[in-house]
Amino acid sequence: MPIVALHSSAAEEYRGGPFIVIVQTREGAIRWLHDPMPGLEGIQLEGLIGDPEVWAFAAQGCVDTPLDVALSDPAAEFSLLYRLVDVRNVRPVRVTIPAKPGFLKAMRLAVSLQLPVRILPGQPDSQTLAEIAKAVDFYLHDPMVETPVEFFHSVLAAFRGKGEGTLWMFLDQDPSVLFYRDAAGHALRASNFVATHLSQLVEAGAECASCPWQSLCAGYFKSPDPAYNCAGVKELFGTLKSAADEIARDLATCDAANA
Repeated sequence: MPIVALHSSAAEEYRGGPFIVIVQTREGAIRWLHDPMPGLEGIQLEGLIGDPEVWAFAAQGCVDTPLDVALSDPAAEFSLLYRLVDVRNVRPVRVTIPAKPGFLKAMRLAVSLQLPVRILPGQPDSQTLAEIAKAVDFYLHDPMVETPVEFFHSVLAAFRGKGEGTLWMFLDQDPSVLFYRDAAGHALRASNFVATHLSQLVEAGAECASCPWQSLCAGYFKSPDPAYNCAGVKELFGTLKSAADEIARDLATCDAANA
């Protein structure tokens, strides 16, 4: 059974199993931080990074419900991530960052604060692709990186044979695993959306049909616009695959030297 992601108002009456609550107000954040219902797996906080009262309350650690803190304008909001330092000490915290111009500053700071990161790439233009490439390089080579940065972390693990899944799953956007509902409680996507989406792309002759990363991407970068050109995205996957291969060679060399 997938975990259901509900807006705060709809979550009050929910009794259908494990769920995540989406909160967009100070009052809602304090309500769910103070008195979580049975089945609550986490709180997704949107548009609240600028509210110090929310983070002061979250840092009290009444209960250790995990938080996913979503930024909307990472280039402008990155310095506000310092507010999460005390929160991180009492409960799991992840930062979700949309891949918008300037997002790399937020990613760097989040990592330096030892906060796991989820980057939502969307369908990046050339400028954003260049910044994502810099983010990949930072993730692969900067010694301060000690926490996972998704989607890089799980893709690299998959290339090394240490995990499996698709980009939808790695980014918590596969409705068969995490099922989002809108504010009225209606499903945003069917539970079989990913398989149906990829099948339709292949049948329509999209570049997914011959893409070497098809099983991993599963058409992620073809949504919402199926005509999106994935040339730059393929280069990103190639960089991560090369890094995985290099790690495998280095480990094999170490093993041989220690044999």
